[in-house]
Amino acid sequence: MSLRKRCSRTEPEWSALYCQASPKCQHVWYYDFRVNRRRYRASTETADKHKARDIEAKERARILEGRHGIRRQPDLTFRQFAAVYLRDHSVHKRDGGTRDEYTIARLNAAFGSLVLHEITVHRIEQWKRERLQSRWKAHGQTSPGNKIRPATVNRELDTLKGILGKAVEWGKLVESPATKVARLKVENRRTRILTPQEEQRLVAACRGRFRALVALALLTGARKGELLTLKWENVTPDAIVFLQTKNGRMRRIPLSPAVRTILDDLTRNWPWVFANPVTGKAYTSILKNFQRALARAGIRTGDVTFHTLRHTALSRMIAEGHSDHTVMSISGHSTTRMLERYTHPTEALKLGALETGAYLVTNWSQRDERPTEAGAEVEELLGKFGGRQEDRTPDLCIANAALSQLS
Repeated sequence: MSLRKRCSRTEPEWSALYCQASPKCQHVWYYDFRVNRRRYRASTETADKHKARDIEAKERARILEGRHGIRRQPDLTFRQFAAVYLRDHSVHKRDGGTRDEYTIARLNAAFGSLVLHEITVHRIEQWKRERLQSRWKAHGQTSPGNKIRPATVNRELDTLKGILGKAVEWGKLVESPATKVARLKVENRRTRILTPQEEQRLVAACRGRFRALVALALLTGARKGELLTLKWENVTPDAIVFLQTKNGRMRRIPLSPAVRTILDDLTRNWPWVFANPVTGKAYTSILKNFQRALARAGIRTGDVTFHTLRHTALSRMIAEGHSDHTVMSISGHSTTRMLERYTHPTEALKLGALETGAYLVTNWSQRDERPTEAGAEVEELLGKFGGRQEDRTPDLCIANAALSQLS
């Protein structure tokens, strides 16, 4: 037990607060102890030493029970538990934990040396601020680093929440502080869609298998990852089956004549439909190829990415009048709310919608705007109510009678 009274200190700076009657004075007792190298001290709010001892014992027991995020077990650092998380959880993800491995390497720089229960809400908020102020450089980049975007911080925060959540689920932590941390607001609702002329120029600017990849993205609205991981064994005579989808659900798309023409023109020398002819493995990055194709096609306006092709395909399907459920079965969306971001009516459709009420202005120029005789009398009478005192009707009964006759 470690109890003391602050009034009993004899240091020079405390001489003014020294109490001659201590420790039998009426000042309160304070407890001061450590658990797992962490210090806890506070007032017991009582001058009775026996009660103070009981309060200290209860507080120590409460901390050891885990209500402060501590249990009777060896301390586990974030770096140690993150390695367990990668081994036992991330390996079962669609990408085999590759993204988690990269993200955890970034998180270890900020939280790796901290014990799990030492990670607080405030510390995570500090990390968010510091991360937004930092920059990153690509391999071989000599120019100033690129600024970290809020979307990147959100993805890293999601991984941190997943790790601390598993720590709670596996009994290594009582409560996850990350549940109280909000994600950053991100404006990523791209509205850029390609025109039919831009689509034709882009396809014509591509070469080889990459041309087929772009054309299929514009026809099917499939995601880049779904197309790059597509294998020939999942292409049947009448459909394409996407197994590695974003939501983990298998999706089947029937082969249209246009899609069948593109696939029949490709050789099947490798397991993947879009394989690198040099390595024989699936492509992992097509950013440079896509940027060069955009430059050759003369598309330099707007934020155009490979995902814009999916955006363009689904927007075209909706604009042509296909039902939401039909488009959802092709795109893989589970709700119509997610499909709303792909709905971009053209100017012609907007004008057509506004013309639905055109009958309201029929013969608008011939409308008689002259007031009727009864209307003129009402306007004159109401004008007197709001004018000068001498112009107002002196008797309200007369005014009410006049209004009832006019009505």
